Amino acid sequence: MEKKINIKIVADIVCPWCFIGCNHLNASLKSRNFYKYEIDWQPFYLNPTMPSNGIDRKQYLKNKFGSQVNLIESQILNAAENYNIKINLEKINTTPNTRKIHSAISIIKKYNLNKSYDFAFKIMTDYFANGKDIRNETYLSKTIAKFNTHNKHITFGNINNTENKEPFLNFDFINGVPVFIFNDKWTLNGAQAPKVIETIIDIAAKD
Repeated sequence: MEKKINIKIVADIVCPWCFIGCNHLNASLKSRNFYKYEIDWQPFYLNPTMPSNGIDRKQYLKNKFGSQVNLIESQILNAAENYNIKINLEKINTTPNTRKIHSAISIIKKYNLNKSYDFAFKIMTDYFANGKDIRNETYLSKTIAKFNTHNKHITFGNINNTENKEPFLNFDFINGVPVFIFNDKWTLNGAQAPKVIETIIDIAAKD
């Protein structure tokens, strides 16, 4: 049996740098498609005290970054533009609570790790590229159904936040996300360029 490279992704759905980093990872996986991968999403909550229905995005950014909002958003947009990543921050109205989405990822993960990552990336893309309201239960249930082929009875509405009983990794060493961990050995912090990720993939493939 061919050995798979395990990639743990520590990230949050609503983290723009996580979205950019996952785009870089996807580009790297495409360029290294002669390897096999097992992608394991690990939830990280940027906003653990976020109200269940989220908060107005402009207010959230003002509360968190104050006068630095424009600078931070410019850095995000420039980083995305440099790699032709579609991102439309102006379309996003709400910063949501992501606990139920992480729970949905964990449910799909029980049956197929890579599909759970594909689901997470789809949600991120709809949020950052299209300004989709990812709190909408009809949208989320339809999206879950596309990726969760093993349990057709799961809908977003009946996912309990406590469903995600999977323990967190030891995140003591993490100051920010995304973090990519290859074969539980090689760690990359931040939205690293595809060439950097490809180098680590080649190293991990020799383990």
